[in-house]
Amino acid sequence: MAQFIQSVVKDLLDNKTNFLNTTLILPGKRPMLFFKEEFQRQAKNILLPEMRSIEELMSELSGLEIISGINLWFKAYQAYKKVVEKADTFEEFIKWGPTILKDFDDIDASLQPADKILDYLVSVERISKWGEGKIEIGKNEVIQNHLTFWGIVSKMYFQLQQDLIAAREGYAGMVFRIASEKADEIIENNTKKYVFAGFNALTKAEQGLIFRLEKENLATLYWDADKYYYNNPNQEAGSFLRQYKDKIKPINWVVDEFSKSKNLKTIGVAKQVGQAKYIADIIRNLSEEEIKNTALILADESILPAILNSLPENITHLNISMGIPLRSVPLAQFFKSIFELQMNREKLGKGSLFYFKNILQILENKTLSEYSSDESRTLAYDIRKQNRIFNSENSIQSSLGDSIFRSLFHIPKSITEFIHHLKNWTDALLHHPKMNDLLMKEYLFFFKKVFNQLHENLLVIDDIKDYRTLFLLYNKIVSSETVAFIGEPLKGLQLMGLLETRLLNFENIIMTSVNDEILPLGRQNNTFIPYDIRKQMKLNTFTENDSIYAYHFYRLIQRAKNAYFVYDTEADGMSSGEKSRFLAQIKFESNHTIEEIFAAPDFKSEPLREIVIEKTEETIHKLWNWANDGISPSSLSTYLRNQLDFYEQRIFRIDEVEEAEETVSARTLGNIVHATLEELYTPILNRILHENDFKAIEKQKDSTLQKHFRNEYKDGHLDKGPNYLIYKIAEKIVDGVLSKDLKTAKENEFIIQSLEIKNKIDFTLTNGKTIKLSGVIDRIDSVNNQIRIIDYKTGYASDISVKTEEIELVYQKEDKAKQLQLIFYAHLFYADKANLNKDIELCIFPIKFPKKELIKLKVDKNSVIDSSIVENSKEAMSTLIEEILSANIPFKQNS
Repeated sequence: MAQFIQSVVKDLLDNKTNFLNTTLILPGKRPMLFFKEEFQRQAKNILLPEMRSIEELMSELSGLEIISGINLWFKAYQAYKKVVEKADTFEEFIKWGPTILKDFDDIDASLQPADKILDYLVSVERISKWGEGKIEIGKNEVIQNHLTFWGIVSKMYFQLQQDLIAAREGYAGMVFRIASEKADEIIENNTKKYVFAGFNALTKAEQGLIFRLEKENLATLYWDADKYYYNNPNQEAGSFLRQYKDKIKPINWVVDEFSKSKNLKTIGVAKQVGQAKYIADIIRNLSEEEIKNTALILADESILPAILNSLPENITHLNISMGIPLRSVPLAQFFKSIFELQMNREKLGKGSLFYFKNILQILENKTLSEYSSDESRTLAYDIRKQNRIFNSENSIQSSLGDSIFRSLFHIPKSITEFIHHLKNWTDALLHHPKMNDLLMKEYLFFFKKVFNQLHENLLVIDDIKDYRTLFLLYNKIVSSETVAFIGEPLKGLQLMGLLETRLLNFENIIMTSVNDEILPLGRQNNTFIPYDIRKQMKLNTFTENDSIYAYHFYRLIQRAKNAYFVYDTEADGMSSGEKSRFLAQIKFESNHTIEEIFAAPDFKSEPLREIVIEKTEETIHKLWNWANDGISPSSLSTYLRNQLDFYEQRIFRIDEVEEAEETVSARTLGNIVHATLEELYTPILNRILHENDFKAIEKQKDSTLQKHFRNEYKDGHLDKGPNYLIYKIAEKIVDGVLSKDLKTAKENEFIIQSLEIKNKIDFTLTNGKTIKLSGVIDRIDSVNNQIRIIDYKTGYASDISVKTEEIELVYQKEDKAKQLQLIFYAHLFYADKANLNKDIELCIFPIKFPKKELIKLKVDKNSVIDSSIVENSKEAMSTLIEEILSANIPFKQNS
């Protein structure tokens, strides 16, 4: 694993280095553990040298603390406000500020004079070249904005430098520059010696200090290079090391490992999950000893969850040296909901009401489901049942009792108070008696750290004016923060990102997402400084970044024996579907043969099994309860359409969870229309209707419709947005029914006899057993003494006729639901012996189409029907019901 580290330690021991006076400087902290282990392995009872990262060294030598992230953003915004008359809001600044800070960092780390670069960006001569001198700069708005922007940025740079130095702080590039500029002072006062090991791409600031220390014999440099890329002037992996040839002593060491025989394979697999599954198969076939010398390297770290979910059972020890972004952990969605709760209170709830979706997201978060209570579950149920779209602080808190979620539904006096409360709430949950999940504790610790950082900054600045800006800032923090995993660095499979492999070597390499645009990243520059100026002013461009990735890639392979490079073959999202050009370079430029494989999932097609549910005693008992309670026409239609739906909904009452409606649903719309028409017509039942009756109804219509809209929709708004449109639809439907009925009343003797009458009757099956039929007839009326049984429907059908000899098909086919329902109503009507001699029409009233005529059921082409319809359909209906009740006929999936 650590051949380079072994060589460095051996050389230091062979040269009898005085470790009391030596500091070992490394590119990062991760290799320190491996150095300590190697020192202990090669020498017993020695005092180890002090070990520092390059950042720690530069901070110490410059006398400045390195700051980044939110702390730096706020410092930069304060500097920005000092140099402009009318500053952007912090929300606007955060969109461009971090990119400018990255450019400042590059300028300083490259030891380039900032004033020269920034002045050149606003140079009139340079801009004139764009149009070959033909551009009138003062009259061009785009150019004027460009000049103004860079003028402000230039002032901001110097102001920020001044502010940071006063606070004994600095961003990384600035700290490195100041340390490099103090080289003479450091050399004069320094008695220590330094060992720099494993570096490659040094910034100009790092070169200025490190090379000077070496020249003064205060530093020893150990490089890890291979002849293959070091001696080849066209090989980008060695470009930085070749630049140092004339500036330093001969390089320790240039080895010849890359050219040795290796087993190299490229594997093209579709999607991240496909890669994860293939890699699991590779690892599954490795011995325990081989796994110890294996690194699984993720070129794209977003594949981590898929990898972790696919690891095979022979992985008993795992060390993950990369972090998972804080935004990706399960708790992130929960805290996002808390921020959105306050954002939507400001935006939608008029500052005092909480939006129901955010409330439910918090109360029903699966990650914290263990902490839900009867009170929180009841509140969630009530919000849905009562359609409470907006909820007050008092109503929520009084409903939640002692629930841990209670204090989250609080209207803070300020944003600072909100963050302070959130920090305390997170700390309380961290120490909750039920909190035994170590991983959850780790996540909570990191979120508490974020809230603490936010709170400290909010105490000293007042630039965050609303929750939207706060959330934007919070989002940027959790996107940059990572949760470090706790593993066993010296045991088992090593899982890491490419940059974590520095100084380490492995016999077996498995690398994921080895695609172009991922390795290397290519032209993905996070900068405002154009490429031509970066090139001219000797700032790093994407070319130098490619060289850095190339070095890490080739250095990793140089001592490996087996390497598997897995790439995504799908061209979507960030992936081009093409393997990295690094792989093509090895294939065509090196002496190695690469085995190329395209992997596809091994699908085993098994015939679908028919779903059959046998009827148990309990099922039969529930079926008879259903039959004795009253069989509805819709339940019979459900059975014909889907027997499994019938089984779930009608027998075991497995209904979909009723959701609160932000926008009125079709079901609710139907309920509103039915209830409105019922109330409007009830005072004028059983008498001949005249035009004046409808004039009276018209006066009551609006208030009645609004009342029933409120009854169904509870706290919902009907005066704006989609619901206003739906309200107007309901109004139009009601107007359409009234208009059609008015026309009928003008031209005929028109009487409405009953509305929404629930009927329940006995029905004797052909096997002699009696059950009950139950249904609600929307309306029974008469036109010129012709009785009409009416069912309101929002849809439309052109033909619902049936022949007497084919009437059994109504009870066998799912597409005859309308005929079944109307014939069912005939059974309910004729069950009253007083109706046996009356002829009826069975009609569908298409209430969404008021200009259409009523759709009448025709039996043998006749729309006027008598009681014979009952006798003609009785046996077919009985057969269907007996099938449902039969213990010997199971429920099956409809074909």
